[in-house]
Amino acid sequence: MDTTVALGLLAGVIGALLGIGVPIAMWRGTVSRWVAIRPASGTAPCDPGALWSRLLALDDPRQPFRYVAPGDGTITAEWRIADATWTQFFGRFRAVEQYRATLALSPQHSEVRALEQRSGSRSGPGEYSTSSFQGIVLFERSRHREWALTGNVPTDLREVLSYDFDVHRIKGPLIDATLACGWTWVPVILRSHLTAERALA
Repeated sequence: MDTTVALGLLAGVIGALLGIGVPIAMWRGTVSRWVAIRPASGTAPCDPGALWSRLLALDDPRQPFRYVAPGDGTITAEWRIADATWTQFFGRFRAVEQYRATLALSPQHSEVRALEQRSGSRSGPGEYSTSSFQGIVLFERSRHREWALTGNVPTDLREVLSYDFDVHRIKGPLIDATLACGWTWVPVILRSHLTAERALA
């Protein structure tokens, strides 16, 4: 009985520590420190303006994603993964999948801080669903194909939704440019961390 009570108390203490420690670690940015990607030692940080220009120069209209400066002091990396609309027998359907990373420079710490968002929605007769995520996307690679019977009689089976998504494809060039400039790439969980002047720790 004593052993059972001791184990129960130990489990309770561990649970309490985790319940308090995890939110504090998220608020302070400790998680961001763990997953930060640092440049090679000895690489001198370049000028913030040079890095800003280098990141925006990566935008390529031939790619399914884009890098833009919306005018609020950040850079947005956005991939509209899927945006499909089709009509079946029972009505009109729509599926949207998006990925967005918001980048902010922290010159005093030589950091590029990135907040990632992933969202999706699907609607149609008798169907509506949404999903959203904000934080750190360490890895995602997905491929999706969907077929449906469309049109009137005779019916037509055709592909209505198709996408290939690789998060490294959109983030990789940004990370490489950041490291080459001697800055640290810091994924963040909270929007307030993007422009916080304090060091994340």
